[in-house]
Amino acid sequence: MPNQGKKRKKEIFSPSDVMTLSVPLWVFDVDHSKIVWANDSARDLWHAETFEELFAREMASDMSDSISARLKQYQSSFSLNDKAFHEVWTLYPNNLPVTYNVRMSRHNLPDGRIGMLCEAKAQEHRTPHRLRSAEALNHIPVCISLFSMAGDLLYMNTEANKKYGVEAAVLQDRFDDQSDYQTITSDLRNNKSASLICRVVCGENLRWHELSATACHDPTTGEETILLSEFDVTGLKEQEQKVRFLAHHDLLTGLYSRNYVNQIFPIQLSDALKAQTPLAMLLIDLDNFKAINDTLGHVVGDRLLIYVAALLESIVGSHGQIARLGGDEFVILMPYQYVTELETICHRILVDMSSDCTFDDHIVNSKASIGVSLFPEHGRDLSSLMQHADLALYEAKDAGRNTHRYFRPELQKAALVKRTLEKELTLAIERKEFELFYQPRVDCQKQTVLSAEALMRWHHPQKGIVLPGDFIEALEETGLIHQAGDWIIEQAGKDQRRLAKSGYDFPLSINISPKQFERSDFVLRLQENLAKTGCPTDRIEIELTEGMLMGEGYDAKSILTKLCDVGFSIAIDDFGTGYSNLAYIQDYPISSLKVDRSFMQMIDDQSPVIGMILSLCRLVSVTAVAEGVETIGQLEWLQLNHCNQYQGFLYSKPLPLTDLFGLLKDPPQLVTGTGLVEGRDMEISWAV
Repeated sequence: MPNQGKKRKKEIFSPSDVMTLSVPLWVFDVDHSKIVWANDSARDLWHAETFEELFAREMASDMSDSISARLKQYQSSFSLNDKAFHEVWTLYPNNLPVTYNVRMSRHNLPDGRIGMLCEAKAQEHRTPHRLRSAEALNHIPVCISLFSMAGDLLYMNTEANKKYGVEAAVLQDRFDDQSDYQTITSDLRNNKSASLICRVVCGENLRWHELSATACHDPTTGEETILLSEFDVTGLKEQEQKVRFLAHHDLLTGLYSRNYVNQIFPIQLSDALKAQTPLAMLLIDLDNFKAINDTLGHVVGDRLLIYVAALLESIVGSHGQIARLGGDEFVILMPYQYVTELETICHRILVDMSSDCTFDDHIVNSKASIGVSLFPEHGRDLSSLMQHADLALYEAKDAGRNTHRYFRPELQKAALVKRTLEKELTLAIERKEFELFYQPRVDCQKQTVLSAEALMRWHHPQKGIVLPGDFIEALEETGLIHQAGDWIIEQAGKDQRRLAKSGYDFPLSINISPKQFERSDFVLRLQENLAKTGCPTDRIEIELTEGMLMGEGYDAKSILTKLCDVGFSIAIDDFGTGYSNLAYIQDYPISSLKVDRSFMQMIDDQSPVIGMILSLCRLVSVTAVAEGVETIGQLEWLQLNHCNQYQGFLYSKPLPLTDLFGLLKDPPQLVTGTGLVEGRDMEISWAV
C-alpha cells in the first residue's frame, strides 16, 4: 500500500485492521467532490490502481445535479445531528455501474469541515428492473416519500429531500393548512387513495404541490404505509392566480374590473337579498376627463385615474367594493343603514376630487358627478341597478356636474321618451323627413336681404313640424348629428344654387354642432358635401356658438383658419351669453357677430352694453347682426346706433325655400321714425 494512503489512514482512523475489511469504506469531501480516504476494498470498488489516483479523481463532472444536491443536504443534516442514512446507490467507477446499499454518516475532516463516511454493501439479489427503479427515484423531479400510518417518515427520494430536508420527518408538518392533512388522511381511510392540490411547508417557503397518496405496505416489514408523491405546481398556481387577477382587475388602477362586476356583483346581490341587507350603488364619472386627456396627454390622464382610484379606496376602504368600468367611470357597491351615510360618502368624494393635484408640473382638477341607486327598492338585479344609477348620473351632469343625484322613477320615464325619440330620428334620416327653413338677415338701413340662416325642421308623421330645440341634443348624443350635418350642408348648397339662378345670389349660413366641430375631418366633410352641389364655399357662412371658441380638446383658431382658407366665412351666434369678449374675438378670423336675442328683449336696460358691442364691432371690422328683432322701436334703435344687419320676426319668421322666394319677390313694407322703407305691410303675430 502507498505510504500516503497509510498516512491518511492513520490520520483518520485508529483501528489497524480497518484497511483490510472486506466492506468498502471511504470518506467523501462533499465540498470538493473528492474521496480523501479509503480502505483497500473501497479502492477496489472504485477500480483505482493506487490511492493517489483515487484521491486525485474529480468526481463532480460525473455527478448529476440531483445527486450533488442530495449530498449537500446530508452534509447540512450532519451539522445538526449524527443521524445516518441508508440508500441504494448505483456507482460508476470508470463508467461501469455497480449497485450498493450505502450507509452515510458524519465524519469530521482534519480542517474541521464535515465530511461523509460511506460504507457500501453489495446488492447481489436486486433485479435490473428494481435497480433501474431505485436509480429513477433519485433523479425524477417528483417528491416520493414513504410514511408509516402514524405519519412517521420511512423514506424520501432525492427530490423530496431537496424540497423538505432530512428533518421533515412527520407527514402532518408538511401541510400549511391542517384541514388539507385531515382531508388526505380521511380519504386514505375511506378510499385507500387521495389526491389534492394544497400549500406545503418547504423549509421557510410555502409551495403549491399536487399530492397523490396511496395506502400500501412497507416492502421490508409488511406494515401498512402511506406512499406519497408530490409534484410542484407553484408556477402553474401562480399563473392561475395571475390570470384570475387579470380577469377580475383593472390593470391600470388595480381596482376590480367590469368583468368582476358582471360575474361577482350578482352573487353579492343575491346574498344581500337573502340577508335583507340594503345596498347602494354609486356610479361615478369624471367631469371633463376627455379634455384633460386631449390637452395634457394620456399619461397625465392615466395618472389621474390612478389618483382617483386611490382616493376612492381611502374613502370607502373595506366598507364597499370599487371597480373601474372603463374610461373614467367607476362604480361602488356598499352596504348602508341610513341615507345620511351615503350623503356623507358622496359629499366627501365630491370635495376630495375637487381638490387640485399636480402631475409633472400640471395642476389638474377633475370634478365628478355621481348617480346613486338603492338595492332592493331601485332594482333587484345588476342590470336594473346599473341602469338606474346611470340615469341618476345623467341627471347630476344635467344639473351642472360636480354633484350627486338619486334615481327617481320619473327619470326612467324620461329615458323611455328619449329612447323613443332616438329611434324616430334614425327613421327620420332614412325617410328624409327633415327640411331647411330660412330666416333672412336684413340690412338695417336699406331693409334689403343680405343673407339667410338655414334652420332645421322635422316633419314628424304624428306631431307635425318639430323645432330643433326638441331633437338636436338627441342627434348629438346618438352621433346622428354627423349624418344630419352632412345633409344640411348639401341641402343648403343646393338651395343656394336655386336662389342664385333666380337672381338672389346671397350667402346662406348654417349652424354647426360642437360635436361636428371637434372632429378632425370636419372641414374636409364640409368641402366634400358642398362640392356635390356646385355651390362655392364663399356662398356659405358657418355659424358657431361663442362657447365653441373656448372649447377644450381642439384648436379652435386653427380650425377657423382652415375654414377661411378654403373660402367659408365665420359668424359667432348668440354672442354675449358665453365667456368671450371682443378683444378675444379679434384674434379669430370672424366675419360676423350675432348679438343674442336676449339683449333685444331688454333693450331699454341693455342699450349701453349693446352700444358698446356695436362700437367695438366697427373698430375690429366685424359685421354686427342683431338677433330677435320684433318691433319697429328695436329696429329704430339699431338704425340710430349703426348696427349693420338684423334678423327677427319683424321682417320674417323662418320660411320654407318656396315661401322665401315669395318674400324676396314681395318684401314687407316697414315704416320707422327714420323714414319709409318700401315693401308690403305685415302683421307681427308669429309665436317664438
